[in-house]
Amino acid sequence: MTVELRTHAAIERADAERDRIEAKADAFDAFDERVRAISATPVGRASASAATASAPGGALAVLSGKGGPTDAGGTKAVREAFAATVLPRVETDSARAAMADELSPDLATALSSAGAGFAPELKARLVSRIGERRAECRLLADAIGTERDRLASAADRLDEMTEWVADADDTPLSDLGFDGLRARHDRLAAFRATCDELARDRQADLRGTHRDGPTGVRARELLDLLYDDFADGHPLLADIARLDSLLADCQRAVRRHLCSRA
Repeated sequence: MTVELRTHAAIERADAERDRIEAKADAFDAFDERVRAISATPVGRASASAATASAPGGALAVLSGKGGPTDAGGTKAVREAFAATVLPRVETDSARAAMADELSPDLATALSSAGAGFAPELKARLVSRIGERRAECRLLADAIGTERDRLASAADRLDEMTEWVADADDTPLSDLGFDGLRARHDRLAAFRATCDELARDRQADLRGTHRDGPTGVRARELLDLLYDDFADGHPLLADIARLDSLLADCQRAVRRHLCSRA
């Protein structure tokens, strides 16, 4: 009698996803360095006022340099920097769509407009957003790491129980005396208590957040990210339930033998 633990696959998924997010954070580091090295061209005060009044893109149209002195090479260099650093770490080949998703639609528009310049205000806003995204990636990677450690700790305890059951199953109950049966029943009861403890701890984890603050990663968001394509959306809880069911079956079998010998 065995239970195939899906928690091990969940650990592997967490490892892979943490590596992916950390690589994206590193990509934002490289993007930030390249953006800071790109010169910005100030927008003339008069041109900026006119652009503010007439540009359909509003303030960001002004920040991009539309309607005033521009340095189109600046935004082109930003796009090239993004393509070389962040774009390989996202799931779309469209640079414009990736910029909108990773930065913001407004920033993507300002940086992609034909003939747009790279005003200091636009550069400052971009650098700020890059910092936010890098911090979000680091926070998510930390949350995934915490999840991975929790899964591994629980998996160690589940492995201990499943290995004991597999070894015990090699000895038929008919070969055990009354004391041996009683000892096995007590051990199974202790394991079931452990399953209850693990389930309570996991439920407590799922009700909490990994960190307070406006960018805190909620457990539900983390589960959706890691286990959306798993057969069980809660692989650890599913493993605990399956193991507890197996332990209950074993207990009933032991009780039948105990009763027959009473």
